[in-house]
Amino acid sequence: MIEGRKKDILELLYVNGRVCVAELAKKLFVSEMTIRRDLREMEKDGFLRRYRGGAVLKINAEEMPLSERILIDKDEKQELCKKCVGFLRDGMTVFIDSSSTCQYLIPHIHMFRDMTIVTNSVKALLSAGSMHIPCILIGGEYYEQDMCLVGSVAEQNAHELNVDIAFFTTAAYAEDGTISDFDLRQTMIRKIVMKNAKQNVFLFESHKLNKKHLYTLCHRDDATAVIVTEPV
Repeated sequence: MIEGRKKDILELLYVNGRVCVAELAKKLFVSEMTIRRDLREMEKDGFLRRYRGGAVLKINAEEMPLSERILIDKDEKQELCKKCVGFLRDGMTVFIDSSSTCQYLIPHIHMFRDMTIVTNSVKALLSAGSMHIPCILIGGEYYEQDMCLVGSVAEQNAHELNVDIAFFTTAAYAEDGTISDFDLRQTMIRKIVMKNAKQNVFLFESHKLNKKHLYTLCHRDDATAVIVTEPV
């Protein structure tokens, strides 16, 4: 897992697309030599591509493994999840999707009594287990990058489950209200869960706004609520 100063560099790369060695050294209070060493190591790990005096982001955030993506825009994701507390009450069955954003909901769910989490996310299962929250894991084919279960078996299992509320994040929320994603298998799981959920709540960080990907999940009118953070 990327940590410390490298995580700060990665967050700046994610926001700006490129970084300058001199500016990073000033911002992070280290020497340019230290920054160059960090960038060399991060390039070896596949996070960026160096050029003279700086670096550019090599991969999109969506292509990062969940263990790294969960660290990007952490404050924004936490703030979004705080806004969801008003939708929760004791005794609910709550679906958490496999997005990195919804992982930050689990501590809030822990504040309520007699809650059950339903998820296709192994990461969510482990987090819920550490807090002793009962959890139902939707079975299926394991997708390592997102630590989740997808495919026909997962879809069949999802058809049989009815939840009080479902929380989702996808990769894009367009101006016309289209909610979409680049991953068909995870889109299918979300579609099925939405049909059986009493309430469906979507969370979007600012960088996902005004975008549209290949696979449409739904329209904002199909959701109970859409919670966003505005671009700065």
